[in-house]
Amino acid sequence: MRRILTTVSAAFVLAVLAMPADAQLKVGAQAAMLTSVEEASGLDGTFGLGGRVALDPPLFPLGAIVSATYYFPGDDAGDLTYWTATAAAQLRLPLPTVKPYVVAGWQLRRSAVGDLSSNENGPMVGAGVQLDLGLSVFLEGTLEFNEEIAAAPDFDNNPLVIKGGVMFGG
Repeated sequence: MRRILTTVSAAFVLAVLAMPADAQLKVGAQAAMLTSVEEASGLDGTFGLGGRVALDPPLFPLGAIVSATYYFPGDDAGDLTYWTATAAAQLRLPLPTVKPYVVAGWQLRRSAVGDLSSNENGPMVGAGVQLDLGLSVFLEGTLEFNEEIAAAPDFDNNPLVIKGGVMFGG
């Protein structure tokens, strides 16, 4: 009898918590701020805008994020352009409203000054919190690991990036 009651209870909980697959996909916009890079790079304090797509299964601690951000360096940076694209895994506490998380993944970076361009790839890690109230609002901080510049080994080019945004869906 106890086994039947446990089985029926588990089936009831799964039926109540079941959500359609489209509730797991979220699309949104984000704003970002590059900090802690050397001022000589022209990127310290640079603001960026981008988009984000997240696979966010309910009541499951693992998700995935794909995002891209275009940064707007100030006038003192000349004709510098900089953008990033990220694919990352997100491990979070599967709570219903407030979801603290850690994120780790791989990032593509492209910068260009005039006709000279540079592509880099590297890991990134971070932590954040997501608030789900009809729509999802998030705030996170990530650390990007760039290759060391051989000509300037003491040059700090590993930015701390603060991102915040809103996600729709689910």
